Amino acid sequence: MKHNTLAQGLILYLKDPLRKNSAFLMASHAVLGLLGFFFWAIAARTYDTEEVGLATALVSAVLLLHTLARLGLDIGMIRFLPDAKDRSAMMNTCFTLVGVFAVVLALVFVLGVRTWSPALKVVREEADYFVLFIVFAAGVSLVDVVRQGAFVALRRTEFSLLMEIIAGLRLPLLLVMVSLGAFGIFCSWGVASCVALIAGVLFIAKLERGYRPVPGVEKGVVGRVLHFSLGNYVAESLRELPGFLLPLLVVNVLALDMSAYFYVAWTLASVILMIAYATSFSLLAEVSREPEKFGSDVVRAMKFILLLLVPAVLIVFLLGDRILSLFGAEYAENGADLLRLLTISGIPVAFNILYITWKRLRQEVWPIVYLYAFVAAFTIGVGYVLMEEMGLAGIGIAWLSANGMVTVLIGLAMLKRWIQSGNTRSGQGKAERSI
Repeated sequence: MKHNTLAQGLILYLKDPLRKNSAFLMASHAVLGLLGFFFWAIAARTYDTEEVGLATALVSAVLLLHTLARLGLDIGMIRFLPDAKDRSAMMNTCFTLVGVFAVVLALVFVLGVRTWSPALKVVREEADYFVLFIVFAAGVSLVDVVRQGAFVALRRTEFSLLMEIIAGLRLPLLLVMVSLGAFGIFCSWGVASCVALIAGVLFIAKLERGYRPVPGVEKGVVGRVLHFSLGNYVAESLRELPGFLLPLLVVNVLALDMSAYFYVAWTLASVILMIAYATSFSLLAEVSREPEKFGSDVVRAMKFILLLLVPAVLIVFLLGDRILSLFGAEYAENGADLLRLLTISGIPVAFNILYITWKRLRQEVWPIVYLYAFVAAFTIGVGYVLMEEMGLAGIGIAWLSANGMVTVLIGLAMLKRWIQSGNTRSGQGKAERSI
């Protein structure tokens, strides 16, 4: 009886749109990571090492292009789609812009591949690789805009999870295409992503009556969304910058094998930090519908984040060594301190991301750019210096310190704003009494 009551209470708790959409978004990221792990594990055991090496390089190139091609329009849709008069026009405009830009970036990459990545010259020399590289670059870019943009804005992130489950088609395809070598790995990965995209578009058509996926650009939509989105595009690129540059610094300052220890710790910590990021996306969708409820929604979001984050931090702090030892004893020895520091940073990150959500609601983009620029510059610069003396833990200290300082600065700014607001109300009250 108690179990039924507990289950009913949990279901009721998660029925709230903010919590429900946050939970499904977290689950979709967890499924994405899990399927990725199994995909490459199967590939490593089934294909030759050289074939896996070429395929991972191709996939990495597509993922880099997809990061550049989104233009921040996934966040733009979360902010503006809830109250848009013509949702179909806004979605099709965003999809068209991202798709076209992804194709342009892919063509530029292919044309200059001998300059920046000679190992991938196959995408220029062989027609099948060329065509699929262009198609997959566009398809994968659109997957994220649909999964992390449209469905969050529509408050239906259960379909985001369904898209990731459908993308699991890449696992059986991987086994079917063994005879094709590296092309089979690349093809199975990309085809599954494109199938997930098609499913996502069909889900949107089911949710939005009258929606048709027709390419086109509405000037009104561009004027309203693109300026805001481009600012967030810069900000999100800065947020992801440490993850791209730090592995290179680790290799140059420490050793090649240390990069593997860093990557595993950073990836595990990213899963925990996703609690705050996923909830912030859901919060932005909610407050974009009802801006007057921002205060109460922020409180609910913070409670939900801490409910999940605090136990996760405690588990990693106590059992971080054992978690990393699943990858090997050397991972626990070299990466445990880094993992703990990165995980603890989840608390200041949570406060910072709620502040960022408030700025996004108010369409104030530059403070977000400055914030992420500071965190990236401090983490990379100070982390580089500390790494020479403290190893990987130096990166963790730099990252935690950067986010902690931002939290303190935000707190002081909010306190100053609150005091000024109180003084203004007090002055108005005195003026009214004198009258």
